[in-house]
Amino acid sequence: MKLLISADMPGLSGVVDWEQITLGNDEWRRGRKLLAGDVNAAINGAFEAGIEAVTVSDAHAAARNLEIEALDPRAHLHSGSPSPFGMLQGIDDHPSFDGLALIGYHALAGAKKGVLCQTLSDKIVEDVWLNESSVGEIGLSAAVAGHYGTPVIAVSGDQTACLEAQNLLGPEVEVAVVKLGTGRYAAECLPLPEAREKICEALARGVSKLKAGAGAKPQRVPGPVQLAVEFRFPHQTDAAFLIPGARRLSGTRLEFVGEDMVVVMRALRAMIALAGENS
Repeated sequence: MKLLISADMPGLSGVVDWEQITLGNDEWRRGRKLLAGDVNAAINGAFEAGIEAVTVSDAHAAARNLEIEALDPRAHLHSGSPSPFGMLQGIDDHPSFDGLALIGYHALAGAKKGVLCQTLSDKIVEDVWLNESSVGEIGLSAAVAGHYGTPVIAVSGDQTACLEAQNLLGPEVEVAVVKLGTGRYAAECLPLPEAREKICEALARGVSKLKAGAGAKPQRVPGPVQLAVEFRFPHQTDAAFLIPGARRLSGTRLEFVGEDMVVVMRALRAMIALAGENS
């Protein structure tokens, strides 16, 4: 059995501020150590439960955060950006992955007490909808994985992100709450050994359920898939509107309809890239 781990940073143990996850500064150098610690705990839990192969996708920003020399040597690493599947690079491997774990994930934009809550870009996107349902990165990742028949088996992050995951994907999804958000830039952080133990245990439970056929089911979004994006500013929307097939609903909202989640996710990433160049 194969597991893909998508490793983001805002939901990591001990992280409460953008400086800790922004490439190049001293706080980010601390942050990438926290990232390796949480990811290695997930890898360990998965192998303890009998998974046979693990691949990690560096899912934050330019995807150059995980140091391969700090990563558990049993795992493969997807690093660098842009890549075809971004946060889920490798999801289209053949044979496909049996399960997906979301480590260091955060709540969607606007979530109450969601530490560093956002959806794909704090400076560009206000909200994203799939078939008229508001989704964040947990929902988007689950939907892309679902296209390939891969279920989300475990999520780590703050209490708001973990609740979002279970509300969206069902109680069968194992969660590891590593901090209790008290605001967007504040949290009660668990001691690192305790947080990593929670991650390890959540992965072990998730893999055990997967092997027994009792875990969460893939989140398949039937096509055609309707995407709507609310941008922060009209000039960002002006740029994103250059995507073929986009329909403008207002000064800041675009709609796009694609045959499946892969097409829709590529369109969304392209919109954000164009909008970012004009921010």
